[in-house]
Amino acid sequence: MNLIWSTYRRIRTGILRAVPWSFMVSRITTGVIQIIIPYFIYVFFMERNVTDTFYAYAGGADYMTYVVLGSALNVLAVSTLMNIGRALITELREGTLEMLLLSPSPRGPYFAGCLLEQTTRALLEFAAVLVVGACCGAKLGRIFTVSALFAIALAVFGFFCMGLLLSGVMLYTRDTYITQNTLFVSMSLVCGIAFPIQYLPQWVQNVAQIFPLTPAVTLFRNVVTGGQGLLENGQLILQVLLLSAVYLSAGFLWNRKLERSLLESMFG
Repeated sequence: MNLIWSTYRRIRTGILRAVPWSFMVSRITTGVIQIIIPYFIYVFFMERNVTDTFYAYAGGADYMTYVVLGSALNVLAVSTLMNIGRALITELREGTLEMLLLSPSPRGPYFAGCLLEQTTRALLEFAAVLVVGACCGAKLGRIFTVSALFAIALAVFGFFCMGLLLSGVMLYTRDTYITQNTLFVSMSLVCGIAFPIQYLPQWVQNVAQIFPLTPAVTLFRNVVTGGQGLLENGQLILQVLLLSAVYLSAGFLWNRKLERSLLESMFG
């Protein structure tokens, strides 16, 4: 717990001293834009009309509710993956990676501290999406149920596990922008954020299943708009857990191997 709290305080202190207001404003603005643009498309371009096929694919949810729930969870996905994925390469750029690798502290609590810090910030953007979405007509009456909160927590855990692997990839390639932007755009396109994945070719739908965001956002919508319980979505929960286990194992193994090679290059 001391390591988790120390990591949290170090990251939070750096952000508050470097970009105290611009960072928070950009977070909230990003969340608002994700709802405003679909709203104008729905009202002025689509004239509030969608086909019966959309309602069938969306489980009876209206367009704005469907988009708001997808965008809200996508906000958590992007924030978690970006902050966890950039943790080690940020240490490298700041010149503290060597001290981190030589320290006897385990990596699990370190990444948990990173997760705790970014989640508290991501909730601002998450709340902005929900508030603006509710003002635009989204029906979010079940957003604070136990099932919905469990779906959010499960989704964040899945994103965290995927971020561990992404962290090693970024450190190995020494790149953040191309890697993360390619991943985020791909997830936004194929994971059913703005439209049901059933509109995509079958092979793209299959590719979408490797991202925890796909089953997580489906689970989130089912419990919020469909009023379903967790037991009715056991397959989706199991899929998120299995994907999380795969990414968690691959991430720790990859990072351990990468750390060993970095230490050898530093002192070899």
